Amino acid sequence: MSPVDTNTGHAEDTVLFSNKNASRIVSLNRPRKLNSLNTEMMELMAPRLKEYSKSSSNNIVILTSNSPKGLCAGGDVAECASQILKGNAEYASDFFQKEYNLNYVISTYPKPFVSLMDGITMGGGVGLSVHAPFRIATEKTKLAMPEMDIGFFPDVGTTFFLPKLDDKLGYYYALTGKILSGYEAYFSGFATHFVHSDKLPHLVNRLSNLQPPIINDNKTASADVITNTSEYFAQVNQAIEEFTENKPPKDYVFPYTAKELKVINEAFSQKSFEDVISYFKQEGSQFSKDTLHIFSQKPYSSLKIAFELLNHGSENSIKKQFELELISATNIMNIEPKENDFVKGVSHKLIEKIKNPSHPHWNEVSTITDEYVQKILSPSPKTAALKQPLIDTHFGIDYKNYPFHNGLPNNQQVADYITGNDGSNRAYLPTPTEVVKHFVKQTNNKVGVEEKVELILSVHGSSSTYDNKYVSWKQ
Repeated sequence: MSPVDTNTGHAEDTVLFSNKNASRIVSLNRPRKLNSLNTEMMELMAPRLKEYSKSSSNNIVILTSNSPKGLCAGGDVAECASQILKGNAEYASDFFQKEYNLNYVISTYPKPFVSLMDGITMGGGVGLSVHAPFRIATEKTKLAMPEMDIGFFPDVGTTFFLPKLDDKLGYYYALTGKILSGYEAYFSGFATHFVHSDKLPHLVNRLSNLQPPIINDNKTASADVITNTSEYFAQVNQAIEEFTENKPPKDYVFPYTAKELKVINEAFSQKSFEDVISYFKQEGSQFSKDTLHIFSQKPYSSLKIAFELLNHGSENSIKKQFELELISATNIMNIEPKENDFVKGVSHKLIEKIKNPSHPHWNEVSTITDEYVQKILSPSPKTAALKQPLIDTHFGIDYKNYPFHNGLPNNQQVADYITGNDGSNRAYLPTPTEVVKHFVKQTNNKVGVEEKVELILSVHGSSSTYDNKYVSWKQ
């Protein structure tokens, strides 16, 4: 049952669906809760998205919000914790299964899916966005995965997405819960484009009028017409670029130096979370000390479980990782409330709304053993009771790497160019200037490309012995 709008007396839909030319607009409409996802919203969205995927009159799906404050502040975990306290852990497990299946639909969607991350985009809102091929950040975007503060782990498939960010930066964002500005979200890889908020209505209009390229199949008498998918995705990307900013925000500086990125990369490359802690302690810089202080405020269960899930996410397919997250979430929901860091954290922060620096009495570090973590990540009688299959493959698609890359260049792309593994079979090393110029040209001078490539080279570029003019790649 939808909530009643007290001003009109009519039921208020928590998600609105509309047609705009050849596009379908999905608008989150729970503004009083900052569009926090509840079961009703997910049950509305999933079947409608599947319906749109089959519609010949729909070319593109655009996710937006009717709230001026943001896209989505997360999942309605307060209700999950409340139900657990009432002895109904099954509600919470069902909630996460519906949420992850919706995320998976978006991650494998056969048509262009555009998420407008204007304003607050956190937790479940990130899950609705980062698996899409087109993710728009604005100057108003505030993006984060704050699950550490409520005794949970960064979920909604982000344990698959975050390990894909350069230099283990995704691990750092996940475990610290840092809030990113719109341009940082773009620069680090959460967003594929950076557009000023005022331009979004014009962008939506432009996208709604796009028509996909077609191929005439002359092998049949009827000359069937089919969509050229790859060309259409490229066309959508080009259309979005028409509205992007042509320079970074004034005085913007990426918050991490090359040295700090090297520390992050080395620290989170350790085998265990205990080794991560030891590395930061031994490294001893102020950055490391600050990071350790942030960790000290988080529940150790969340830190250790998240680290393990991120490691799995760097190897698993996206479907398998969603399944692993669901198993982990279900096991956590079924921990006794008095020993459940999730129930403690949500009750403290979202139900009782106790302000920092106070935080609940998390479980002791000594109780969060490797065996404890493996039990959370392993199938159990409670996970066996979940609806089967855990994650439904609607479009027959699974992958280990996202099929589209529309954002700024990443480490792998720069490494492939330097080493000649980009298809060029080039046998000589390029100069740093040649590397930058290559990606500027390749992306049609996309905003931030020059700065991003230069940062990558400062971390991974190594001057060769040839008069120090040429650059080679180092891990």
